[in-house]
Amino acid sequence: MKIKNIRFYLILLLVLTGTSCKKFLEVESIERFSGNRYWKTAADVEAFTIDIYARLWDKLSNSCFWPAAGEFRLGEIRSNTAVAGVTSFQSNDQNRRVVYDYLAKNDMKAVVYGIAPNSPWLTNGASPRTFNTVLAFNFVVNTNWTDFYRVIQEANIMYEEVNKGIPGLSDSDKQRYLAEAVFIRCLTYFIMVRIYGDVAYYTDANHSTPLGREKFVSVLNKCIAELEPVKNNLPWKYEDPALNGVRANRGGAISLLMNMYMWNAGFDEANKNGYYEKTAALGNELIQSNQHTLIPIEETSRIFLGGTNESLIELKESSAFASGSNLFYKSAFPGEPVVLTKHEENGTTTHLHYKKAYIDFLFGTVSDYRADMIQNRDQENGRFALSKFEGPVSVLGFPDWGLVLFRYADAVLLQAEALANLGRDGEATSIVNMVRMRANAAALSGLVGQELKDEIFKERGRELLGEGYRFFDLVRTKRILDPKWSSNPLSVDQFNRGAWTWPIDPAARDRNPFMTLNDYWF
Repeated sequence: MKIKNIRFYLILLLVLTGTSCKKFLEVESIERFSGNRYWKTAADVEAFTIDIYARLWDKLSNSCFWPAAGEFRLGEIRSNTAVAGVTSFQSNDQNRRVVYDYLAKNDMKAVVYGIAPNSPWLTNGASPRTFNTVLAFNFVVNTNWTDFYRVIQEANIMYEEVNKGIPGLSDSDKQRYLAEAVFIRCLTYFIMVRIYGDVAYYTDANHSTPLGREKFVSVLNKCIAELEPVKNNLPWKYEDPALNGVRANRGGAISLLMNMYMWNAGFDEANKNGYYEKTAALGNELIQSNQHTLIPIEETSRIFLGGTNESLIELKESSAFASGSNLFYKSAFPGEPVVLTKHEENGTTTHLHYKKAYIDFLFGTVSDYRADMIQNRDQENGRFALSKFEGPVSVLGFPDWGLVLFRYADAVLLQAEALANLGRDGEATSIVNMVRMRANAAALSGLVGQELKDEIFKERGRELLGEGYRFFDLVRTKRILDPKWSSNPLSVDQFNRGAWTWPIDPAARDRNPFMTLNDYWF
């Protein structure tokens, strides 16, 4: 059964049992799901689990969250409205889309809280933007981590209730659901760490004591300690193929562990080699399982429709259930076209483009199928498009995408990066060439040391272009400090003070004397 259908029946179940959707989604649902009125059957567990994924989808697909956090802050993407000669947008569209340029400049105060007219920041002949048109994107919701903690809370409730025992739930299913609760919790903490830095960490279902923020390296190490022992309780594949990728699975858990290890390797210098060793070993486990593959390069767009053998973990909700603001890689306005996927011959432009210099830096002039999927790479005039994201269009006019959080190519390249950092250059080269051969690009040979590390990093840029990885890769490797790698680099002081994070909503301090904000933004 597809996720969209499962969620439909969940909603129907709630209606028939007299529970409103609103109450179901409130934080106060602890009482609702901890008492004797629920957790009676395996169906209760399944329905609750599906809703946790739906809640996470709602958060990550709201206000262009995923690309705004991981790609638009890269500094290599510009709004086409800032380019002379692009006239196909209405003036109000031009006003509001300048927010993409603020993201590229890492001016998060402007992105989140708006700017005043006639700001001296504006360049390239752009007209003054108003406070309201910038705020119309509602990026301020990304500073509020409450919805993430709701996901964590529900994962904690799920773990506690399943652990008590559910009538009719087999022992193997019990262990799978427990591992799934741990996976969802760890995934959510990992996403939060990359957005906010230090976060408050807890795993108990009925937590009520105010907590301060814990150092993110410690948080991720606790998540690793949770997930490692239970990952093998998750299946490689589900009997229902519609659940593959969209539900916690062993490949997704391995990928999450690899990503957490590699994030910590960038910040915990004294222990980095241990993180690299763990990442390399997990990469071997994933590759040798033969459960996932790189699909043919000509079929790349299928990845983002979901359900391919390359997907490790993805979120998916049919456009039939999504509002206009809940679709990946589109702006926060209902009815607007997708920003990077295509342009139309009738004059409709895409909203954004990657700078020509950046595309040339990644690909140069060598043969690479991934470069061929970039339309009009030399034209910064609204005709730029990434055909890798094209797909069937729904009745609302948007591609029916899933949100692919991790895929096999990412894990393969993380392993290659870890091996290179361990000085195992031959193994690293062999691994990265798996991805290059799929792209019909020439195999690497003869590279060693820093030259190989840099080439692997560029390979991640080529393979994962537009998918929400790049800014996080720059941060964890500290390349965000180097103008060679970023056209908008941070200084060491800015980095250390948290300029790579998002602001945190001051409401986080309400009734919590131990909470602090990301002071760089205040």
